[in-house]
Amino acid sequence: VSREFNRIFRRYTDRIEPLSLDEAYLDVTDCQSHQGSATLIAQAIRADIRRELQLSVSAGVAPNKFLAKVGSDWDKPDGCFTIAPDRVADFVRDLPVNRINGVGSVTAARLEKLGARTCGELQALSLEVLVKRFGKYGSRLAQLAHGIDERPVQTSRVRKSISVENTYSRDIAALEEMDEALLKLLDELEERFHKIEERYRPLKRVVKVKFADFTQTTVEATIPGYGEHWLDRLAYQQLLHTAWERGQRPVRLLGAGLRLEPLEAVRESQLALFDA
Repeated sequence: VSREFNRIFRRYTDRIEPLSLDEAYLDVTDCQSHQGSATLIAQAIRADIRRELQLSVSAGVAPNKFLAKVGSDWDKPDGCFTIAPDRVADFVRDLPVNRINGVGSVTAARLEKLGARTCGELQALSLEVLVKRFGKYGSRLAQLAHGIDERPVQTSRVRKSISVENTYSRDIAALEEMDEALLKLLDELEERFHKIEERYRPLKRVVKVKFADFTQTTVEATIPGYGEHWLDRLAYQQLLHTAWERGQRPVRLLGAGLRLEPLEAVRESQLALFDA
C-alpha cells in the first residue's frame, strides 16, 4: 500500500520525502497541475487515494515542513488543512508549544515554567534564554515559534537505524517468555537487515521494552569490530534483561533494532585516512 501511495504522489511531483510507510512530505512548488494550487493538488491526491485504494488520508498544506506537519494533524482522520503564507503569523501565535515536533511533555513543562504555553508566548522569550535552557535546540525553538522552517524536502534519506517491534495481546510476565519473543523479533530483524546490508554497517544493538503501565525504556550497546557478527542473540538477551530490570513488571511491547552507519561514509572516511 505504501508503494501505491508513492505511485500516486509521483503523478504530481518527484520531490518526495518519506517519513514512514503512510506519511511523506511533498514539495509541489513546481507542479503545474490544478493551476499550481497546493491545496487543490492535495485534494486531488486525497481523491486519487480514496478512489484507487479505498483509504482516507489527511493533508497539511503550508509554506514549510513544520507547518505542513502541524496541518496534517489538525483535521484528522480525513481532512485537508491549509496554512497560507499570509496566515502563518496569526496561526502560530495561538499554537500550543506541544504541537512543535520534538516538544514532548518534559520540554513543554519546562517552557510553561518560562511562561510559554503557546508559540506567541515563546516568541517573547529571548534567544539567549532559550539557548541557555535548551542548548542548540533553543535556536530552533525560536525559529519554529515564528513559523520559520528552512529544511528542504529531501528525496533521499540516510537511514540511521532499523528496528522491529511487537505489541502483545496479553502482557508477558515471565522473563523466559520474553526471551522467546525476542528471538522471533531477531529473525524478522535479520530478514529486514539483509535487504540493506550492502549499504549499511551495524554500529549498536538496541532493545526497547514497554511495560504494562506504558512506561518504557531503551538499552543499546556498541557492536565490537566491524559489525559482521551483529546477530548475537545472547547479547540481545542481555540487553533485554538489563531493560527489564529497570521496571521488573509485565511487558506489553518488545522491540529490537540496530543503529546504522552508511557504508559509503565508512569508505569515504577510510579513503581520507589513506590519503592523509
